[in-house]
Parts: sequence; structure tokens; C-alpha cells
Amino acid sequence: MNIDEAVTFFQEFLTAVYEQDVANLAEPDDQLEQRVARTESFMYSSPGTSMTSPFMRPRGLPAEELAEIAEKASTPVRRPLYLVVEYDVPGWGTCFAADVGGGKETNYIAYAYQYRAMEVDGEPKIVAQYGIDFYAEGLAWENIAGAVLEPTGDPVAVRALEEPRVPRDRDGYQRIVASVPQDGA
Repeated sequence: MNIDEAVTFFQEFLTAVYEQDVANLAEPDDQLEQRVARTESFMYSSPGTSMTSPFMRPRGLPAEELAEIAEKASTPVRRPLYLVVEYDVPGWGTCFAADVGGGKETNYIAYAYQYRAMEVDGEPKIVAQYGIDFYAEGLAWENIAGAVLEPTGDPVAVRALEEPRVPRDRDGYQRIVASVPQDGA
């Protein structure tokens, strides 16, 4: 997998996450389960780790109750993909990190997660999910699911896609983008 293929992979994953978020509010349990299975098809749990897609509602809700929940919930948005970075992680090999925004109208402008993907049995798979470390000075990530891929080392390649609007996130984005020459994309 090269960085362009990683960008495509992460975009497809974020589309699946968005479709699952919408299904969580509007679709019956069997359809939601299909969306969850689709999202989880992008993930891999290495031994001793767990990568699953959480769903946010109880099962077996009547249609009227589901409609009430949907009416009160924030409107899901497709999470923006800001940046994809290729690393050569010691002991792990090539890893791609995707910095993405949140999935609600209220938080789509800020970083929310970083997903890390590698090839597993010849296919790209998300092997780790990181969240913002709010106690760190500046932009820092902490593992919240899956493999712990640390330290990442220096970026090998960077694909800048959309600059975040939050100053802390924008500063981290610009620092990473400047750390590796762009190769014409």
C-alpha cells in the first residue's frame, strides 16, 4: 500500500463510519448490524487488542422510540480526513496514520481521532485508534483501541488534504506537512 492507496482506504472507511452513524439514528437493528459489519471489515484486532465499532443505541427499540432519538440527536456528518502520514514504525513496519475530525455538526472542525492502518495479509486494515490527549501540551495522541504503535519515528511521506480550523490542530498539521517534501499531490 502506498500513501495514495492509504488515502483512498481511509476515505472509504470514513464513508462506512458515516453510513453507520446515520443508520444508528434511522435504521432498524438488522440494517444497523450490516453497517457495523461493514465498518468493522476495515479493522483488524492484533493479538491482545480489540478493534470494534461501537454502536450508540440499545437494540430492539420500537420505530417510534428510534424516531424520538433521531429527532433529539445531532445530525451526523462525514468525518473530514485532514492528513495521511506514512511512518516506518520500528518493529512494525510501514504504518499509515489518518488524522480525522468528529462526526457531529458541533465538532467537525477539530481533530477527533487518528486511525492507524497497516497491511494485514495483503489488505489494508485499521489496527489502532488514537484520541486527542487533552492533558498534553500541544497536539498529542493517546491510544484508545487496538495496537500501540509507538514511537512512530519521523514521517516518510505526507498527504495534506484539508487544513483544520482549530489552532492547536492546525499547528500540528502544518508541522507534519512541513516535515516531509510533498511529492506533487
